[in-house]
Amino acid sequence: MEPPKPIVRTRFGYDAKDCVRSLQEVLSQSGPAATGRALHFSADLICSGGFEIWIRLIWSFVFQHVHLTSLRIFVYLQQRTKDLEESLNCLELEELYKNPEFQHRVSELVLVVQTLPKQSKIVWPKVPPETHDKAWLHSVSNPKDSEAVSKVWIPASDQPILRFTGNQILQACEEVNIEKALFWLRWLLDEDKIARKGSVGSVAVSLTTSRRSGTAGTKIDKSEIGYYIAAVLAEAYKELARKGQIRMHEEFQELINLWRGKQARLSSKQKYECLALMILVITEVPRWKVPAAQPLIKDPTVMSRAVQQSVRFFQEVLIKPRVNSIMPKDITGSKKPKKRSAASKVTIGPKNDSSEDKMRLMDEMVMAFIAR
Repeated sequence: MEPPKPIVRTRFGYDAKDCVRSLQEVLSQSGPAATGRALHFSADLICSGGFEIWIRLIWSFVFQHVHLTSLRIFVYLQQRTKDLEESLNCLELEELYKNPEFQHRVSELVLVVQTLPKQSKIVWPKVPPETHDKAWLHSVSNPKDSEAVSKVWIPASDQPILRFTGNQILQACEEVNIEKALFWLRWLLDEDKIARKGSVGSVAVSLTTSRRSGTAGTKIDKSEIGYYIAAVLAEAYKELARKGQIRMHEEFQELINLWRGKQARLSSKQKYECLALMILVITEVPRWKVPAAQPLIKDPTVMSRAVQQSVRFFQEVLIKPRVNSIMPKDITGSKKPKKRSAASKVTIGPKNDSSEDKMRLMDEMVMAFIAR
């Protein structure tokens, strides 16, 4: 019988797994007590060497709970993540933990995320296998042609089914039928997977030979269909914006940027959720009285006061003795990761043929750490 694994303790003395789970829970709660606990657990995780776990947890939480009115959170979170990463590269860790500016940035991020309007995560409709039969497809009524699809679809390199499904998605958006729009998005992604299974040797089969992703080489990127849909949705957004029916330019562009890989921590699933959020935007927002995202910080004065007071949560952790980093050895992204062999190294950086799989594995590692 194997001896039990030693418990990894945070600087404040918690079981690291319990600390992560507790932070997940309190971020969903409201009130002063929940806010204090969220700040406390965040300070403890970060000062225990767990910045990478903490920031991934924040991104994951936002994707699971983001409300359509709060899409500006992605613009804010991307910039704040960049700021914090720059701080990590400029200062020694212990000096960084004591830095007031770093503490303020972390605290403001926690306060903003916790006070966001929340909704349930996106539910993808099921796509039965029989819907990929030609007989079923012929039974579906043809959608009306969309100007947005006509601008993106290229007859010489895109299969006709791309034009058909692009029009189906936009017609569903116009009908305010989100479930139908998401069905056709998922159907198209599944259809491309089926086509790819028919590849022979080095000859790749796909529904498109266009390189909207910008990748080079002979192999067609498996996410090209997603880039096609993103381009269609972008054109549809522009059309609505020209009519003055929507004013979420920066937020929508950030969703496109995230889909393109601007934030390396996102999993494939989260990237496809960016496409789903784009569908929600062009479906729901034009019907709002004010078709724009709400500000994240309702009262800057109150937020500033709360941020200034939040440094005490770092102070109560920092008086405790230092501990070895709680960061698992199999998760990369921390400030000074241990050296690894070339065969086992995972790099966060420019996209290559296997980067999606690497990002997915890294995300699973963090989730496994939380669950174990």
